[in-house]
Amino acid sequence: MNEDSFASYLAKHYIGRKGFQPGTVPEAEPLAQVCDIVLTQADGMSFQVVCIVDREKNPQKTFAMPLEALLEIGQRCLKYTGKVSGQQMPVTLQIVEVGPGPGSPQDRQRLGALKRKSAFGKVVPIAWRLDTTAGRAWTNAPFGGLLMGKRAMEDLMRGPRLADKDLQAPQLAVGRERFPALTIALLAVLAAVFGAELYHGIGEWSGPLAPSIQTLVAFGGLYKPAVLDGEWHRLFTSTLLHGDILHLVFNGVALYMAGMVLESLVGRRWYFTLFVLGGLGGSLMSLAVNPPTVVSVGASGAIMGLCGAALVCSFRYPSGPARTQIQMAMMQVLIPALIPIATTRTGGHIDFGAHLGGAVTGLVLGFAMLRTWKPDQERPALLPVATLVCVAAVTAFGLSALRVVRDHHGYTLDAVLIPSRELPASNAEAKDKAPSLAKRFPRDPRARLYLASALLDAKDLPGAERELRAGLAENEILKTKFKPELEARMRALLALVLDDQGKTAEAKSEAQSTCGISAPALAQMRELLVQQRLCDK
Repeated sequence: MNEDSFASYLAKHYIGRKGFQPGTVPEAEPLAQVCDIVLTQADGMSFQVVCIVDREKNPQKTFAMPLEALLEIGQRCLKYTGKVSGQQMPVTLQIVEVGPGPGSPQDRQRLGALKRKSAFGKVVPIAWRLDTTAGRAWTNAPFGGLLMGKRAMEDLMRGPRLADKDLQAPQLAVGRERFPALTIALLAVLAAVFGAELYHGIGEWSGPLAPSIQTLVAFGGLYKPAVLDGEWHRLFTSTLLHGDILHLVFNGVALYMAGMVLESLVGRRWYFTLFVLGGLGGSLMSLAVNPPTVVSVGASGAIMGLCGAALVCSFRYPSGPARTQIQMAMMQVLIPALIPIATTRTGGHIDFGAHLGGAVTGLVLGFAMLRTWKPDQERPALLPVATLVCVAAVTAFGLSALRVVRDHHGYTLDAVLIPSRELPASNAEAKDKAPSLAKRFPRDPRARLYLASALLDAKDLPGAERELRAGLAENEILKTKFKPELEARMRALLALVLDDQGKTAEAKSEAQSTCGISAPALAQMRELLVQQRLCDK
């Protein structure tokens, strides 16, 4: 190496800061014959070769290998890469010509041709032309090389050169590995909540070990109309619920994978903070992108937040196989989860909005933690902030659980009522559907009222009395789920039925609740009671 050239300095930077090694594998040895410096990074998953041509030492020298030969070398090196989701990781071959001047159009055309032939090619050549005079970099990489470190490359050319000892990557303190107790605890909580969904569920299961939609709503599923009506607790409770056993198992596996990395790396307080804020970000994004009719549940948003943060925080580890394996594991979770196959969780679909919101939250928090994390500290900075978030989150989950327990009985009563979509649109339709509705929803007072009206038309007074008394016996439902006018109407009709059967004393007793109500909706019924002298004491 020419110790005075920028090519030599760049090589030291790749070795010290990025973990590359001098030389290369036998399959890529032909590159050493056409380049001045060859560096390799191989960690069992990814494989990269940097081939540097030092034009400061030899201004006339260029990279002369044709694309076909370059691709053939890359194909032979694929055996050094690993697989993600069954797909072979690509080989990256970077060609870097370093020297004064930007090069001619012919140079750029020659280097520009050194790129893969298709978007799915497993060999990825990338060409660079570094102008050491102007401190500018040209590349054929996508987006002008902005995602490949173009700015860092130019800063390296323009800035003062560091001494060899300063080119070494700083040793970062990393917390000792610990048993993932909090991860296990979270898994236990998710399993316990799912057990409660099954044991205290409302209505029939929607599938094998799959609670009904009514159950998910009752237990705090994310339902936009309810949240906008003030039920903020659903932003938290929805992250603990699951739609079926497979949903729970898949999320449990992903949570365990993220927890094994992150709980030891950032500590339990920051770990729980990331779980909570990732879940909250997922809930907010789900509300923003999903239709109002969707009921969304699952810890997916929180888990995507953990995976996103783990992906970023993995750079705390030294460059090498350990870091790469963590990153690949997190990508195996994140990439499939962020493909918008569907946008709901009801019916077994995926809430893409929750996944996206959680992942973005985790990535942003991960970058913030990494930027403020001191090299000599085993844990991220601002630990008191994480502690405050943990306390607030535990309080919020506790209050939310109390709200769910308090409201659960009301949702149980809702399940026995006629759905709004099945309510008759007219009196004629109500009488026609009355037998079916009373059979399917025997505890709904309205169904009993419909059937009583139909029996009255059939001159079946005892049958009408029976249905009205059965409906009025559902006192809790009448008091908590309907306005007082419904009970008053049923008692007025019962009074008229009793009077027609000669039970005048009973009729007057039932009529009194209606006689004292001045609501316009009951005016006609009250007039009938007055005509029959049932409002007289």
